[in-house]
Amino acid sequence: MFIRRATAEELRFIQSYAPIVQQEATLGYMDGNNVMNEEMHYHYKAEYFTLLDRHRICGWILLGEAKTPVNSETMGMVLELYVLQPYRKKGFGHMLMNYALHYFKQKQLKKVQLNVFAGNHAKKLYEQMGFKDVSTLMERPL
Repeated sequence: MFIRRATAEELRFIQSYAPIVQQEATLGYMDGNNVMNEEMHYHYKAEYFTLLDRHRICGWILLGEAKTPVNSETMGMVLELYVLQPYRKKGFGHMLMNYALHYFKQKQLKKVQLNVFAGNHAKKLYEQMGFKDVSTLMERPL
């Protein structure tokens, strides 16, 4: 079991899952047609890292950077975390998040943020790893 920067072939595989990932992560709030584009990858300087077991992809994480609005400090951003269905409930999400935290520490960043939709089961993992709510986005249909 190891994690590494995604290869071109692995990126194609990840892209094929983009609508599924978006639908699951947003609990159907987004229909999977608004997948993260190249402009967003460029904005966050984002890179995918894959979790592999015997050269099979088990999951991946998309890591990037952003500036804090308050003091323009650079912080790490977990933009996507996904574990394929057969590999869930085995601690792989935790492994990917630990990789992300170590990656950002190596870059000497002081903070990491992520966005998670209400009701997403991954929120429990993030809370167990020390993430706290910073803001709440609220919405109401008109």
